[in-house]
Amino acid sequence: MRKTGSLLVAITVLAGLIQVGTAQAAAPAGVFQDFESDTDLQGATVTLPQVDRIERTADPTHGSSGLKFTVGPSNTPGASASSGINLYAGTPSLPVSDWSGHTVLGFDFFTEQDYTTVGRITVRDQSNKAWGMDYPIRARDWTPITLRMSTIAAAGVDITRIAYLSFSMPRSKTPVIGHYDAFRLVDSYPYDQTPYGDMAAAQLLRLVDFNGVLTRLADQIKGLDRSLGHEAADERLKTQVRAAEAQCADLREKLAGGPMTYAQYQPFNAGVTALQRTVPRLSNTIQARAHDRGADFGVESADSMALVYPKDLPFTSTGTAPTVSLTRGEYENVQAVVLPFAEPLTGVQAKVTSVSGKGALQATVAPVGSLNVTPTNVYHRPTYAGWTPDPIRDDLTSVDVPADTFQPYWIRLKAAATAAPGTYHVTVAFSAAGKRTRTMTVAAKVWPVTVPDAPKLNTTFQFTPAIVNDLYGITDPAAQEAAKHQYWSFLHDYKIEPDQLYTCACIPSNANPVIVPTPVEDVLYIRDHYGLRDFNAFYLWAGLLNPSKPETWQAQIDTWIAQLRTAMDRYRAAGVDKYAYVYGFDEANGPLLQAAKQTFAAVKQAFPDLPILTTLRDNSMGVDTGLAGLVDIWAPQQDLYDQAVAERTRARGDQAWWYPDIATGSPLPNWFNGYPPIDARTLVGPMSYKAGVEGVLYYATNRWLRSDHANQLLVNDGILSAWRAATFNGTAGDGSMFYPGPSGPMASIRLENFRDGMEDYNLLWQLQHDVQSNPDLPAALKAHAAELLTADAVVTNQRTFTEDPARYRAWRTDVIATLTAIGGLE
Repeated sequence: MRKTGSLLVAITVLAGLIQVGTAQAAAPAGVFQDFESDTDLQGATVTLPQVDRIERTADPTHGSSGLKFTVGPSNTPGASASSGINLYAGTPSLPVSDWSGHTVLGFDFFTEQDYTTVGRITVRDQSNKAWGMDYPIRARDWTPITLRMSTIAAAGVDITRIAYLSFSMPRSKTPVIGHYDAFRLVDSYPYDQTPYGDMAAAQLLRLVDFNGVLTRLADQIKGLDRSLGHEAADERLKTQVRAAEAQCADLREKLAGGPMTYAQYQPFNAGVTALQRTVPRLSNTIQARAHDRGADFGVESADSMALVYPKDLPFTSTGTAPTVSLTRGEYENVQAVVLPFAEPLTGVQAKVTSVSGKGALQATVAPVGSLNVTPTNVYHRPTYAGWTPDPIRDDLTSVDVPADTFQPYWIRLKAAATAAPGTYHVTVAFSAAGKRTRTMTVAAKVWPVTVPDAPKLNTTFQFTPAIVNDLYGITDPAAQEAAKHQYWSFLHDYKIEPDQLYTCACIPSNANPVIVPTPVEDVLYIRDHYGLRDFNAFYLWAGLLNPSKPETWQAQIDTWIAQLRTAMDRYRAAGVDKYAYVYGFDEANGPLLQAAKQTFAAVKQAFPDLPILTTLRDNSMGVDTGLAGLVDIWAPQQDLYDQAVAERTRARGDQAWWYPDIATGSPLPNWFNGYPPIDARTLVGPMSYKAGVEGVLYYATNRWLRSDHANQLLVNDGILSAWRAATFNGTAGDGSMFYPGPSGPMASIRLENFRDGMEDYNLLWQLQHDVQSNPDLPAALKAHAAELLTADAVVTNQRTFTEDPARYRAWRTDVIATLTAIGGLE
């Protein structure tokens, strides 16, 4: 590509070194920065100059050049999830620091890559007040950015004294490219952005190899109808193939027609994107047709660690006769997919009709529902926006499937603890009104291995009964207790110990929550019904302390100690005091670290044997802050977890956990809606085992605030539910691992994979146990077991791991086979 004065820029001015003097006079309206000279780049910085770079190239939306930003790959050592550019006031990169007197600040972004995700823009003033917004990054497309001055000022930012403007892009496994240009102040909104869009279209048509894209699509379409016959279903599918051919030909004709305005380019590019989705989905359907030419609709299988989207996107079929491996007492899952042959299906039902072996295997089937998900910038990865599968709709016995929709079904299997080894067969029948019934048979191999049912990985996950009571309108105390117990049983089934991080009978996020010790009656119920590993006796809420008035801390600490003493006396009388711990100073930092030290010392003096769990911000786990010896369980945010620090912590007898949250997006695993489900399984399975963490903490499992879901309180409507997927700060799935169903908790694909991961952790624990219990194992077998225990085949570290279900299953089967081999020698 031709470049104008190409200049690779490292960090030339560090943020902390730039001092902006008196505010400049308000600048006139118009473009004030369009990177027409190399000097304009001076003062601009990038996040990681070893791999990120900016340069001036002849790809403008105004003038003769613009700014090209290349973001280094996500697996780069030391790389953050996103990379950004900072333009600093007082340097040539941001020559205007007074934006007052104008309505908006605008600029342009476009990318020539097939990369769709969400970026972030931040504006900060000289008093360190900041405001930010997401911006869409769309494949091969232009995004005009609009920052409204009234919105920025309403956030407390002084628009007369801007310090810097930054904009970021999420990293990917390969370098990512974005272009920025024409930073402008505008006095009215909306305003005519056509000239900028037209120039962006010209650059995109030059930079994108559309001819190559359309040629490849044409080649894929050519062979699609070769396997089709002459039945009515075949003819309908041939019509779709011909429509794809015509669409491809039309796009090639438009491309050959020469320059386009953006008004012409936008539908052209959208057509290319649509065809890129249509062709592989059509291939899915035609493949299903080829598997049974006499069928009225298709039935394929898919891995439970993958998503089968009802609209737009293709899926990876695992055939018509799926297989799965289980140990005794273990759960596993398979997905079946109903594919219409270009006609709608009504009254579709799925039923388990037979299970071989008397009581050795349990099997259920239910349709998978979808929610309308809009990814946010915290995802840090390309994620589909639209109907996204997750809730498992055990409440729906029949669904209608439109002609353009794929309908996934969840087949849940559980092997009995006493199941004899062998292969069992589960037959599921799929029917639709006026259509011949289809069947799918799942072969489930039960191995002669038994692992512990109780999780070896500790969980401290917040569940809030008050939210359940609010959503369902439960006011009777007895009914509230029954609902709480129903949800506790559900959590226990999914390997999450019933507990509360934030011990209150209220919704913790409400103003002024009343924190009280966990009632002894709750502890006894959990002990008697699920078994008791540990429980949080009391939440030490740092919000009750004034960071700037340390002289007031001791009074509150004395109150906490008095509350704890009363609670511990009750626990001791009930015989459960040895299971108690306290949690406190949630993500605290700054002066509150000293308050934590003072508080924890008082707790240890009063209750020497009471463990303390914290998520306060101390990356040294106590060494730098003097908290070592006071905290027993350290739980850093996963991206702040340092393996060497954790090992040092364990060496002195403390535990080192971790936790995901809204800040731990890709390349770290998480369970946001739309993330590959394998991420949740890997996180609590081989990744946690490899890191040696003793437990995982999570701030909320049911953050379903009425204010967020007023239009649809429960997931009790259609298969495409109107229930709002966003659960925290617009991010879907953060703080919500399952759903409020019509009569109680409703499982999710993410939660099913969480449970599978907890079982995989136990598999590794069992393998380690068996190796240590058999010191005379053959050297080759011992070496192979040691290799499997590293989990290197699926996890390198918390940022690098496989998202390939087939690779994961091959490793898991190898673990089970090795356990079987060791058991045979015993």
